[in-house]
Amino acid sequence: MKLTGLITIVLVTMTGCASVGPKTVPHDQFNYNAAIAESSQEQLLLNLVRLRYNETPVFLKVGSVISQYSRIASANAAVGANTSVVGDNTASAGGRLSWADRPTITYIPISGQEFARNLLTPIPPSAIFNMVQSGWPADLVLPLTVWSINQIGSDIARPSSHQQADPELAEMLKVWRRLRDSGELGVRRAPVKDGHGYSILFLREGPLSGQAANDFQRFAELLGIDPQARQFPMTYGLVPEKENGIAVLTGSIWEIMLNIAWQFEVPARHIQNGRTGETFQSTHQGGAAPIEVQFSEQEPDDAYVTVQAHGYWFYIDQRDPGSKRTFSFLQLLLNLAETSTPDATPVFTISN
Repeated sequence: MKLTGLITIVLVTMTGCASVGPKTVPHDQFNYNAAIAESSQEQLLLNLVRLRYNETPVFLKVGSVISQYSRIASANAAVGANTSVVGDNTASAGGRLSWADRPTITYIPISGQEFARNLLTPIPPSAIFNMVQSGWPADLVLPLTVWSINQIGSDIARPSSHQQADPELAEMLKVWRRLRDSGELGVRRAPVKDGHGYSILFLREGPLSGQAANDFQRFAELLGIDPQARQFPMTYGLVPEKENGIAVLTGSIWEIMLNIAWQFEVPARHIQNGRTGETFQSTHQGGAAPIEVQFSEQEPDDAYVTVQAHGYWFYIDQRDPGSKRTFSFLQLLLNLAETSTPDATPVFTISN
């Protein structure tokens, strides 16, 4: 009886976690989610720093995460009899349980056609204005993604060309935001015969009055459109293609990142010794950079995201909501621009 009970205890202990799969889901999903989010943020910041130092950015995306668990259990028992005058019979039982977690994580570099498609292709104006229509503030979205609207220029900080934003830009964005928030101005997509379509900016039917009427009159003056019209076709380019059209020159993800990278500060000695060039100082919105990336020789204590490069820690402060918002928006743009190449996924085999 003693031997039977001992074996029973061992077996119960070894099989107590027989069904481990479901129990690992909450833990694994949360941890992998947090790890992938953190690494994506660090990769984006590191690539911004690389662009600031005229280095080539490298993007790796996580293709898949597969956690494989294995459990090996064994049990043994022995019994013996003592033939001495005094003594007890002997019995023993034992077991061994081994546990292994073998995650398989695949990384896919963004290169070739996928690189050109995701990073070098200008963002369609329709995608940008749909974001504004859905509630994203125009004064956040447009200065980051659009270089000109009917030749009203935004900041261009790229090394190849510098341009200060036109004074009319800030006023136009404020007026646009008020008209959008009041429901007077919207964006929709108009289908055409070939199955494609284009975006049009439209004014709500009915007469305008008060502040809305004044705002739209000024809006039309700034863009050079007829204030009596109600629809304004939007196309990609520098010059409008149609009457009362709005020409929108958008940037690619690569250009947007370059524009951001050359507006944050770097150590002065790195500029002096030729590692990088002078920082672009914008006169738009008080000259603040879209993302204020700071640097320190010591690892910061309270950083939203931080990376180490060129002997310094570059980071975004946790208490800088404007930079955090713009950084998150840039991540969103990267996700929206991402398209997968069917034959780019690596083939792998998992065996027990």
